[in-house]
Amino acid sequence: MIYCEHPERQEVYSMPKPLSNDLRKRIIDAKLRGDTEDKIAAEKEVNKSTITKLWALYRKTGSYEARPNPNGRKPALSLQQLEQISQKIKIQPDITLQELIDELDLPVCVSALCRTVNNKLKLGFKKNAPSQRTTTRRRCR
Repeated sequence: MIYCEHPERQEVYSMPKPLSNDLRKRIIDAKLRGDTEDKIAAEKEVNKSTITKLWALYRKTGSYEARPNPNGRKPALSLQQLEQISQKIKIQPDITLQELIDELDLPVCVSALCRTVNNKLKLGFKKNAPSQRTTTRRRCR
């Protein structure tokens, strides 16, 4: 939601819903028939600037489909790096996360790599048997 900052007008504006592909197609078909933007805008109940932008998109790309939304955080690791990590773990299953970061020169911290290995690659880790665990660990009281 967008809030108007004008002191005399305290209105709340929300973004309009995107046009359906069916409506987009009908607008482009009308434009291809030679209808004017004013006529199309009145028939389809959309803004004239919407038709102008949609027509420009159609001329540029040849498609009336909505462009993908580029928002959001980009992944720190590429698909190639994920594949390298997976192969390295299969070759050397006892490799530590820090060793992976050092050997493959990955731009992530240990905790981020742990989440990636567990969630994206679906690779768990084997816990040590009770006899192999260190006994120097103390409980906090």
